[in-house]
Formats: sequence, C-alpha cells, structure tokens
Amino acid sequence: MYRRALSKLLILTIIIVIVIAVGIGLYFTMAPTPPTASPTLPVTTPTISPTPTVKKTLVVYASLSEMTTADPSTEFSNSILWLCLVYEPLLWYDPLENKFIPALAERWESSQDGTVWTFYLRKGVVFHDGTPFTAEAVKKSIERTIELGQGAAFIWDPVEKIQVIDDYTVVFILKYPAPLDNIVASSYGAWIFSPKTPNTPEWFNKGNDAGSGPYRLAKWDPENEVILEKFEDWWGWKLSSYEMASKKAPDIFIVKIVKDAVTQERLVVAGEIDIALYVPLEDVDRLKADPNLKVVIKPSFQNLLMLINTKKPPLDNVLVRRAIAHAIPYDDIVKIARSNLAKVASGPVPTGMPGHFDDFRYKYDLEEARRLLAQAGYPTGLDKTLVLVYTAGDVYEQRTSELIAASLSKIGIKVDVRPMSWEEQWALAQSGWENPEGAQDLFIFYWWPTYITPFDFLYNMFHSDSKAFNLCYYENPDFEKLIEEALSLEGTDKKRAMELYYKAQKILYEDVPAIPLWDMVDVRVGRAYIGNLEKAVNPAYPTVLFAQVLSVEK
Repeated sequence: MYRRALSKLLILTIIIVIVIAVGIGLYFTMAPTPPTASPTLPVTTPTISPTPTVKKTLVVYASLSEMTTADPSTEFSNSILWLCLVYEPLLWYDPLENKFIPALAERWESSQDGTVWTFYLRKGVVFHDGTPFTAEAVKKSIERTIELGQGAAFIWDPVEKIQVIDDYTVVFILKYPAPLDNIVASSYGAWIFSPKTPNTPEWFNKGNDAGSGPYRLAKWDPENEVILEKFEDWWGWKLSSYEMASKKAPDIFIVKIVKDAVTQERLVVAGEIDIALYVPLEDVDRLKADPNLKVVIKPSFQNLLMLINTKKPPLDNVLVRRAIAHAIPYDDIVKIARSNLAKVASGPVPTGMPGHFDDFRYKYDLEEARRLLAQAGYPTGLDKTLVLVYTAGDVYEQRTSELIAASLSKIGIKVDVRPMSWEEQWALAQSGWENPEGAQDLFIFYWWPTYITPFDFLYNMFHSDSKAFNLCYYENPDFEKLIEEALSLEGTDKKRAMELYYKAQKILYEDVPAIPLWDMVDVRVGRAYIGNLEKAVNPAYPTVLFAQVLSVEK
C-alpha cells in the first residue's frame, strides 16, 4: 500500500493548501472590480454607496495527473477534464440512458443508407471571443482537426466532405456508412471553436481558448492547476432547465493537480478542496459515513490494461506473453487494489459497452504459466528482469503493479516496478517505435472511450497506424482488416459489426499484446454542500465533472 511518511504528508498537505489559497487570492486580485458610482456626477447629487462586491462561488476539483495540451483539435489525454466545460460538440451522449443530447446542434437526420447526415444548428450562440456561432465554424473546426491528423482525428475517417447549406445547416457526406451522431458526441476531436482566432497550437498552449461552453479558460498552468470562470453569455444559462443552475453553479472552477490519492482524501475531508477524483477505495465506507461528505459511485467505461512490448525479447515470443497472462491474480487485484469496486476485465472493451464479450478472461493458473514458459524455452524462468512502469501517485496502479510483480516471481519472472510521472512514462513509451529494446517491457495504462464504439479501444491500442497509443507496438493485418470492416458496418449493420469485433478480440486474446486487468467503477468524493454531483458525472466522458449542473450551497 502506498503511504508517505506522516510528517512528509502533513508538510505536503500544508504546502498544497497554501498554494491553493495564494492562487485563489491572486486570481481575485487580478479580477476586474465591479463598477462604482460615476465620478462625473454633480457635487450636489446625494452620495451613492459603492456597488457591493458580489461573492464568487468557487469549486476546487483535484486531479491526479498533470494536464497535457490545450489545443481542442489535437488534445487526446488528461485535458479532457476541462475541455468539456470550455468547448462544445454538436451533440452530447448519455450512455446510461442511450440517448443523445442536443448541444450546438438542436436536431439532426441521416439518409437511409447512413452516408448523408444533416445537422440543424442552435441559434443565438456566441464564442468566448464574441464571434457568433454558425455552420462555417463547424466546417472550419472539423476540417482543421482532420488536416492536423493528430489526437483523435481518426474519428473523422468516414467524412468525405462537409457542406455549409446556410448559417445554421451543415451536411456531412460520408465515404461509407457510419454512426455520425456517435462520432460528433466524441470526448476528443469533436470540439467546435471560433474561426476568428489564430487557432494555432502555440496560441492555445499560451492559455487562450476559442470555445462556446459554460466556462472560459482563465489560467493555464498544466503542471499545477487550470482555472475556469463562468461564461455569462453561454446559451445554456437561458434555458429553463438551467435557470436555477445558472444561479448556483460555481463562478470559478479549478482543476488542481494533487498527485496522491491519500492527499486528495485528506484535503477533501479537511474541506481544503471540494471534490476528489481519487481516494483510497478501502476508505469509501468511512467517507460515506462522514456527514460533511458525499460519495458518488457510478458505472464507468474506463479500464486498466497492461500493455506488453511485443517487439522486445523475450516478450516477442507469444508463449511468454501467454504465460504472463495466466500468472496474474485477477480476483486478488480487484479485491486489494480496487476494494472490489471494479470487475475483472474480459477483453479490452469494458463491461457494459457495445462490443464487450465475456469470453476473453484469462484464467489464473500458475501451472499453466510454468508449462508455457517451459515450452517457450524458459523452464526455470526468464533470464532478465522486466521493467514495469505505472503513473506515480496512482495507488490503484501501484497496488496492481505490486501484485503482478509478486505473482510473476512465482514462475521465475523478476519485475522491476517503476513509478513515473505521466510525462516520463509517456516519453519512454513513445520511444518504443524507434527503439523497442530501449523502452519499457510492461506498461500499466488506463483507457477511456473517445466515443462509444469498440473501434476506439481496438484501433488506438492495437492498430499499427496508431503510433500514439499502440504502446504494445503490435502489428497484425488480419486484426486490422476486421476492425476496419466492422467500423464501416456500424452505421448500417450493427449485428454484423459486433461479430467482426468479436473475431478481432479473439485474435488479441490469442496473441496477448496486452492484458486487460479490470473495468472501473467511478467514485467521486465531494463536500456535502456540492449538489447534483451525481448528475455531473457521465461515463462517456471519464474524469470530467460537468460543473454547469453543480449546485453550490455554501
């Protein structure tokens, strides 16, 4: 179990509290002051009292990992936490109710063959820079994302061209049938932004934004905090469904980087932060009993996998990979690492999502693991130590890694478990395409959906064209052909598409480029005065809190 020495932890907690307080103080010092009575009024005019200072409501949300980039076209990692508040897609998706929610598009329709999609856009929307939202912004935003070809740009592969019919009607012509309603509701790569800004990576990464969402970017400090302030001209505040929310939603929403689940728990218990994303799960029952807190537990489509370097001996031998798969104590990991708030994974597509099947769990069997190692030429175990990396501060990843290392030692495989910052872990893994022998052997890694489709999980982690996240460095043309054909059928023949996704996952099960470990259950802990916390969590957008629906009662 990961614990810091108590004295060091207390010092760290005090430092974090001071940083939060100083940061907030500086923010309000820099904020514009409310107008006072005009100084040009005649002297005989009765004295006018200064306008009272409006009290700002502020919510601090702790994240475990630092943010990455701020470019809505290319960002494909932790910045999802705030992108969903600053930018908007055409549609949102609620997977628990299986329904789409109008965002920048009010309604939409498709041709019978699924190759022509028409979106009718919302009127009266303005971007944060004051530019009116029109169909031209939709076209330019998505075309920029496609042209850059980074991050989640792959989601637009079906699009042949985008046509502007009028200011509030846009048509997508597809190369092949695809569920475009699902695609435009993606958590990455589907953001619409103002065409009147520079829209360069450098401009965005200086802390500028060009969104239309309920919050605007006020401070961009990706290593420490991201500060958002309410955008008063957001179209949503005018809807009856948001009438009360507009009065009680936080004026300031801060994503604070706190790289330790234990520290996040201590800060939320002390009231020094308002909401924690990560806490030690063995403490959940105790936290539920605290009248000053509320605990929200919801389904999640986030899962944890161990990616295997398939290009590096001896892991380039499929028998060694299969041996490792049978030497992992899956039930113990779920019990110890996640306090049973997870489910043993079956394939890379998580429980509850389309394309998940219960046929792809590996059996924990040390005798079978030893037999496979012997068959691979290693009867007494491997003659080298494997390097396993995980994100430092993530207690779930740490415990999972330690349990894996302990179990593999029983079949003669030594594992060097190395915690790293996400940036270090990412840089090492990225080097593997050029120099696989210099990269890690095993990579503990979360995946969450870009949009709700099996293709997202299977393409990003296992397709040879996905150089960003295929950190197994895996190549299999038969697998790739299956998932590409399945994607082309999702818009017209879901049953056949799922059959192909099943065959593709069977190939992965046999090749073992990665070992799915567990499918998450989402846990957030907030102060009792944070209302609607459960409504602010949506499994299609993991780690995000939709702050516009929160109700601050303090």
